[in-house]
Amino acid sequence: MKLPKREEITIKPGLKMKFSTSIQEAAQQLKEHDTDEAVIMTKQEKYAGRIHKEDLYETIVEGISPETPVGNICTAPAVELPLHSSLSSEGLSRTPLPATDEKGKFIGFFSFEKWIDFMEERFAEQNDHFHAILNQLQEAIVITDRNNHPLFWNKIVEDWRTFGKTKKPAEALFTENEWHLLKRLEPKKEQSITLAFPDAAFHAAKYEITYDEKPAFLFTFIKDQTSAAWQISGQRAETLETIYEYLYDGIIMVDKDGYITMLSQEYADFLGINLQDVIGHHVTEVIENTRMHIVVQTGKAEIADLQRIKGDYMIASRIPIIKNGHITGAVGKVLFKNVGGFNALYKRIQRMEKELKQYKGEWQEQYQAKYQFSDIVGESSKMKQTKQLAEKAAETDSNVLLLGESGTGKELFAHAIHNASARAPGSFVKVNCAAIPPELLEAELFGYVEGSFTGAKKGGKKGKFEAADGGTIFLDEIGELPLHMQVKFLRVLQEKEVEKVGANNTTSVDVRIIAATNQNLEEMVDKGEFRLDLYYRLNVVAISIPPLREREEDIKKLTNLLLNRISEQMGKHIQGIADKAKYLLLQYDWPGNIRELENVLERAINLADPYSFLEPEHFSEKLRDNSPENTKPLQSVLDEAEKHAVSQAIQNAAGNKSKAAAMLSISRTALYEKIKKHSLE
Repeated sequence: MKLPKREEITIKPGLKMKFSTSIQEAAQQLKEHDTDEAVIMTKQEKYAGRIHKEDLYETIVEGISPETPVGNICTAPAVELPLHSSLSSEGLSRTPLPATDEKGKFIGFFSFEKWIDFMEERFAEQNDHFHAILNQLQEAIVITDRNNHPLFWNKIVEDWRTFGKTKKPAEALFTENEWHLLKRLEPKKEQSITLAFPDAAFHAAKYEITYDEKPAFLFTFIKDQTSAAWQISGQRAETLETIYEYLYDGIIMVDKDGYITMLSQEYADFLGINLQDVIGHHVTEVIENTRMHIVVQTGKAEIADLQRIKGDYMIASRIPIIKNGHITGAVGKVLFKNVGGFNALYKRIQRMEKELKQYKGEWQEQYQAKYQFSDIVGESSKMKQTKQLAEKAAETDSNVLLLGESGTGKELFAHAIHNASARAPGSFVKVNCAAIPPELLEAELFGYVEGSFTGAKKGGKKGKFEAADGGTIFLDEIGELPLHMQVKFLRVLQEKEVEKVGANNTTSVDVRIIAATNQNLEEMVDKGEFRLDLYYRLNVVAISIPPLREREEDIKKLTNLLLNRISEQMGKHIQGIADKAKYLLLQYDWPGNIRELENVLERAINLADPYSFLEPEHFSEKLRDNSPENTKPLQSVLDEAEKHAVSQAIQNAAGNKSKAAAMLSISRTALYEKIKKHSLE
């Protein structure tokens, strides 16, 4: 059957949004354009998914920040179908599939409804063609339902029988006795019956077929002249049955030696060949990757097989034709049979989408990066340089080593690098090397086979590297990796394959490595605690993330962002931060970096009253003591130390001033002066 052009079933997209557009901006744009849905696009103008206003409502209920990019919550994209590709090997869902042009640029959606309209028109045309073929046959043909109610008869029947004016044609086809005889016919068996046609005696045959997607019977009638005539009729009837069963698709028939005896015009048009030129040729000379000649040899049907034709995979079925126990040929078809096939496919896709939705949340939590570079707050020169380097690293597929103190945001950078890379559609798997016991680390990273150790799951388990195949694996605290594991990890980097615990073979993996540590790996290498060769493998692109104390310009913006987020999570409105409290935050060294800042703010919000400002007293004593206001002058500190030293010496000397002076290495006169100065008498 001739396929539709992609343009004929393509719908142009409506509102488009960038992947990085925030949820708040998305809601505003949907309102401004008076629409419920928008298309999400990546920086490369690739289709990333769709967002519906109901999705935005759900984010409010789930407490997701309105600054979150819509790309993180959009509906996962279906498989993209290039505009110039064949539709023959893909299924259609009622959810529109994204369409791309020859350059891979998104241009719209494929419409299931338009596809159905197109196919129904073609099916109607095919039905007309089938009826026309039957009317050209010399045999009388009648098709009935399973209750023997006539559905179709050809012109020969009308020529042989005169319909009365008072009877409907369907009722006038056969008498009650004749219908009784026809009902007794057994499918595919030659029987002679007497009918009230002009020549009286006929050979009749009955076949089980599908008509308009419903079970039906096909009756053929031929005058009882010679056995040869019956043989010809029986062969043609069997051929007719097989052809009708596969009518709606590209059809081909071959003889017992694999030579083409029939090819449908639709199939010939698709192949771009002249129908008359290929009849009589061997099927392997006409159709690539065919197996029709194999089916006539084996006699085994091949249903719903994939066959590559003209660069596209198509669904093909091949059925042997068997007569009197012998294979006389085979009939084959491509694509699906009718609209019912598409409906069945649609229901199957619906079930798959339902199952996918159930696991979507778990998958996103485990294996999807959440953050973009736009989520990294930083206006300081050091932070800008770091982000620029990370963005360049994202453009490559090289390993990345993130260096920085605890709490500086190394994981945030790992997420952003993955999402900005070509591996963004793949998995993002996080592994904290310090959190997994050493004895379980190998099984967790590389997986294991069934029975490899006590407690191993039935069927085994994939490791983190296999889970990250085609994507990125983030190894945090890489410095905690034991030496024996460093050797195995090095092999993964070099050979790009993993060996499961208990397995005798290896599995290839395509994974990008992003490692992170707050330790000095070079010092660990010098001490023999970290392998030098592994260090070089990881340290291809090293990115040092500056601590918060070196990013004073970013503290204010980070504080406001965290304050709003934490107060929203706690359901407690805070007006802001008092000037004195801001001063304390700016003066503090932040050894715990952003993580400590978040902790300080959460504690302060808990202590503050609703609708108030955060004050210095809401902060910890450690933070308040760091204030310059609490720093004593040097002379005051020295006087206190001197007073304490003199008092302690007198006490240790049991009040003997000479001994006390000797302990302090000063004269007795000087000691008396200090006793008077500090009022120690």
